[in-house]
Amino acid sequence: MNVLVTGGGGFIGRFLVEGLIDKGYSVVSIDRGLSPFRDHPKLTHYVADVSDVIAINKIFERHKPVAVIHLAALLADACENDPVLALRVNIDSTQYLLELSITHGVEKFIFMSSASVYHPDTPEPVREEDAGKPVSYYGVTKYTGELIGLWYARKGLIDFRALRPTVVFGPGRFRGPSAEYSSLILEKGLRNEKIIVRNPEDRVNYIYVRDTVNALIALLEAEKAPSRVYNAGGFVSRVIDFVELVKKYIPTLDYEVQPAPAVRYPAIVDDSRARRELGWSPKYVYDKAIEDYIETYRKGSALFRLD
Repeated sequence: MNVLVTGGGGFIGRFLVEGLIDKGYSVVSIDRGLSPFRDHPKLTHYVADVSDVIAINKIFERHKPVAVIHLAALLADACENDPVLALRVNIDSTQYLLELSITHGVEKFIFMSSASVYHPDTPEPVREEDAGKPVSYYGVTKYTGELIGLWYARKGLIDFRALRPTVVFGPGRFRGPSAEYSSLILEKGLRNEKIIVRNPEDRVNYIYVRDTVNALIALLEAEKAPSRVYNAGGFVSRVIDFVELVKKYIPTLDYEVQPAPAVRYPAIVDDSRARRELGWSPKYVYDKAIEDYIETYRKGSALFRLD
């Protein structure tokens, strides 16, 4: 069974490709960047732009994927800096991919959305129906992508499903505003670089990358996904407490608090629908997430490079 993953060479994409192969899938990965992957008989990687309809159509024709998992997108800071490009990459490309998927008989289309579809001050716990008031352009593009996909689903044209993870962290994440108070704390700590903590009292819902991947695969494999759009959270912590948790494993970690505004997302999300309908729940919370992060950072992956 061929699964096409856009953004396969990115932070989440690498772990997703690995997870799919481990479960026996053949994977077709598309990314603008050079391949981070080592050779594997169940993996084909293409260097291509998801907005290049002609190139992507040829990939569909060649591999005939049964499912598409669409991760490729500009991140929040890039969207704020260039909303016109963000519209082309995050919205138009989603539309094109849906059309190509329908044309080529794809059965399931999994869309990577985000907790950025919620207003930061949404009353908690945040439920899926509370979306619709994003404050970032990135959030606008993600919510628009959901609406487009749900329209196709209502028309009976494709089985569209979407995941809204909270702040995803893990080895190899270097970009995006929330990386500063998640992955970069570990990355810099492991490199003996000083960390500046700008939002120590903010509460954050951290979800480890492996839990995010497991949620995407659960969404792919579920025979039915009646709610179509699902929250996925991990564990809630103040940023300063997260730093201290990391320091327990990296005693040499050096940090300084310099308060400044930071991008915020709701901290407490209701992901009971994913638990109930998909049979998913987070496994890498608190210490287990930090332990796996450090082990993966040091040992690496047999399939891909982390840099």
